[in-house]
Amino acid sequence: MKLLKRLIIGLVALVVVLFVVLAIFISTLDLNTYKEQIQKITRDQTGRDLLIEGELNASFFPWVGISTGKVELANAEGFGERPFARIDAADVKVEVLPLLRRQINVKSVELSGLTLDLQRAADGHTNWDDLMQASATTATTTDNQTTEVEGGAPAIAALAVGGVSVKNANISWIDKQAGSDAQLSNFNLQTGAIALAEPFSLKTGFDVLSNSFAVNARFDAEGDVTIDLAKQKYLLTGLEMNASASGDGVPINNAALMLGGDITADLGQQQIDIAGLVLNALGIGLQGKVTVTSLDTDPQITANLSSGSPFSLLDVFSRLEIEAPVTADPDVLKEVSLAMNVKASASQAALNDLTIKLDDTTFSGQLSVPDLAGDLPPVRFAFNVDDIDLDRYLPPPAETTEAPTDSGSTPPAAEDTPIELPLELLRKLDVDGEFSLDKIKVSNLVAQSIVVQVKAKGGVITLDGILAQLYEGKIDSSVTLNAKAATPSYAVKAKLDGIQAEPLLADLLQDEAPLSGKGNFGLDITTAGNSVNGLKAGLNGGYNLSFVDGAINGINIGYQLRRARATIRGEKLSEDEAFKKTDFSALSMSGKFTKGVLSSDDLDLRAPVLRLGGKGTVDLNKDYVDYTLNTLLTDTSKGQGGKDKSDLGGVKLNVPIRGHFDELSADFTKVVLQAMQDDLKNKLKDAEAEAKAKLDAELKAKEAEVKAQLKAREDEAKAKLQAKEAEAKTQLKEKQKEEAEKLKEKAKEKLKGLFN
Repeated sequence: MKLLKRLIIGLVALVVVLFVVLAIFISTLDLNTYKEQIQKITRDQTGRDLLIEGELNASFFPWVGISTGKVELANAEGFGERPFARIDAADVKVEVLPLLRRQINVKSVELSGLTLDLQRAADGHTNWDDLMQASATTATTTDNQTTEVEGGAPAIAALAVGGVSVKNANISWIDKQAGSDAQLSNFNLQTGAIALAEPFSLKTGFDVLSNSFAVNARFDAEGDVTIDLAKQKYLLTGLEMNASASGDGVPINNAALMLGGDITADLGQQQIDIAGLVLNALGIGLQGKVTVTSLDTDPQITANLSSGSPFSLLDVFSRLEIEAPVTADPDVLKEVSLAMNVKASASQAALNDLTIKLDDTTFSGQLSVPDLAGDLPPVRFAFNVDDIDLDRYLPPPAETTEAPTDSGSTPPAAEDTPIELPLELLRKLDVDGEFSLDKIKVSNLVAQSIVVQVKAKGGVITLDGILAQLYEGKIDSSVTLNAKAATPSYAVKAKLDGIQAEPLLADLLQDEAPLSGKGNFGLDITTAGNSVNGLKAGLNGGYNLSFVDGAINGINIGYQLRRARATIRGEKLSEDEAFKKTDFSALSMSGKFTKGVLSSDDLDLRAPVLRLGGKGTVDLNKDYVDYTLNTLLTDTSKGQGGKDKSDLGGVKLNVPIRGHFDELSADFTKVVLQAMQDDLKNKLKDAEAEAKAKLDAELKAKEAEVKAQLKAREDEAKAKLQAKEAEAKTQLKEKQKEEAEKLKEKAKEKLKGLFN
């Protein structure tokens, strides 16, 4: 502004001085006689040739002015033969008498056919450097002279210009150092009458062509301009600007933009205001207001923007010549609107009160960049989504065709899929924010009250505290990606409590749920790799699950076993028993991942019909399962259409499940047949043992009987012998007694004979 003021003061002083000179000489002055002198002065001052082809005409009263025909200024040495500047015609007239009242009244300023050839050489110097050096010398002299008169020179009382007209101007720019070029052509500018502090109309338009950038553009603008030098206010009201661009360098072919509004620049307050802002591009219309403050120190931008009416993302995709995504619901992506408050400076930026409406969903929140320095500035955010059905935006289900079966025992190994992460970008991320969803539906699953903490710092990206309400239960999980090393690593932790399995699986599968019951699930795994196979091979950790008061739907295990047994026996079961459900009171299982191999040995299912255990491995590296179900049929299965103990109670079955993922099967008939064979062998062994035991018992009984008979006979003989022995003893005693009596009698007789 100071330079402009000095220029105007100098111009006034010059006009006053020239006025007297012109008054004396104008009547006899013929400027054409001075062409050679003007050309010589130009050559001496700039080293360039000035060619004046047309007539030079001057006027004095009531307008002092000059008009020219064609004028050319040669190019600097080394920049080709084309002239540096050329005009076809120019005309400037200033009213004489108002100058005496410190008023500048310009009738008009007309410039036609201006052509400028601007170039930069490969070494960096331009074809106007020499002119700038000459201008600097002149400017120093002028500045000194201006300083002397600035204090005492009177200010301009008024400035009026009848109009400014620039027609068919062309500017060419060639930068050999950068290898770029641009041509501004068909530049036209037309104004109405110009007066200080009064609005005047302005209309302009031009074409821009750049071969190096492969861009061809057109700009047109019009509006009313007000210049108030005293108050340092500059207004551009009713602005309407239209721009269009095409070419290979434009990502959008035939791109168009419309900008409108009222712009006020108050240099006294160092502030710019844009009111009634209207911006239309790609079928998106924005409106609002913008304020820029502290222009001379640290500019601060504040903006309130919103879409005037909803727009269609499908229309945006079409304008961008991008194939729109195919969605399950063809009516989505058609209603979008947004609103936001923007605050920005050279060092930071923020989006506050951000609201985006997509069809029936509302996104709201805020985002800030606290430090714009650096390659990738930090980001802080807090976003909320009220209710979104992602299934509407996902591709429609693909029509599946039955794939031909492979008769080979081992399917060909799947090709590895590389995972190429932008590691350098991930290491630079500095993100801290919260993302919440009131309700979401995806893959037919419905979750509520989801909160996710997102953090990224130093190459570690964490989704922590993932909380959600899910099918009468809750989930608490976290996911971590560590991109510090050349091979990124991952960690996943999840805990589900009180989840109702049946509605969850029914929604997920859109079919009958294979499992019901209230369950808990825990997962804690880690892995690392740059491909899918690498992630499989690096998988370590474990999981656990438990369900209570549920059922395995779609299969009645007890019925299948009885059916297999009946088939073997040639029997037929009642269809009343065939309801497809296996109730259980408890189901639990845990497993451990080691280098991509899952091992588990504690499957425990307790049902009225059976007890189910199991152990084995699942090798994710080979897509192979080696697992054995251990089945024990209980004594009773009432409530499951079962029989009593005499039919199946106590039968133990081992069901092997082996093979690649796409070849898994379990042959219950074979298992039952083997079980029956084993059962028959066991029964034969039992019968043999029973017969042997019976025979042994009979032999022992017969032996005991014979022994008893022998003993009885022995006892009888012994008794007879003892009786005879007793009788003999008795007879002997009697005989001995009798002999004793006889001896006694003989002795008496002898004694009698002796004494007598």
